[in-house]
Amino acid sequence: MSRELPKPLLEKNKPQQARAIETYERILRAAAELLEERGVDSISTNNIAERAAITVPALYRYFPNKYAVLYTLGARLMDKQNQVLVAWSNRYFAPDDANALIDNLRELLQETLEVTLNGPAGLALLRALRALPVMQDVLLESHYAMSQWATENWAQPLKLDTDPDNLRRMRLILQMGTSAIELALEDPDMPIDFALNEATDMLQMYWRKILL
Repeated sequence: MSRELPKPLLEKNKPQQARAIETYERILRAAAELLEERGVDSISTNNIAERAAITVPALYRYFPNKYAVLYTLGARLMDKQNQVLVAWSNRYFAPDDANALIDNLRELLQETLEVTLNGPAGLALLRALRALPVMQDVLLESHYAMSQWATENWAQPLKLDTDPDNLRRMRLILQMGTSAIELALEDPDMPIDFALNEATDMLQMYWRKILL
């Protein structure tokens, strides 16, 4: 099955020149601001262009529609979260000791939450990732890629079978972590520390089932 992005949602023309890059980034900043202020259903290419102080045709040189802009924002957030996972693995992965990863899962969740909060429209993007089919594609593609990465990098040293079920288990782990972070950020009745601590306990039990 092809995992290429749907062509209508790809950026039409990724910029190379400094002025074009600056315009491109202004579009993304404007979209993030509007997403945070108004929510995904209340923004359009017209008001993104207005906020970015460019014309609508200028926006269309880079993005064919608002969903392509949102897709790019979502992909950037997923990339940042994935970088957290890789850096965390580099710190704690020990070929002879699966517990080194398991014991430090709380740190992974905390750092993922922080990179989400520190990015533009982090919580609004998490909501959009759940609400829009195109944004769900971002999440699924990211989790699929990182599940493959984790399974391939941890499989042999940890004697983790690379069968399809273990890839699915890794995807579940990533989805459970994302859901816990979203709940911690979105629900005022769910203290962040409580959510992350409980999610850590659940994920540790599941990881021990897989890795030990």
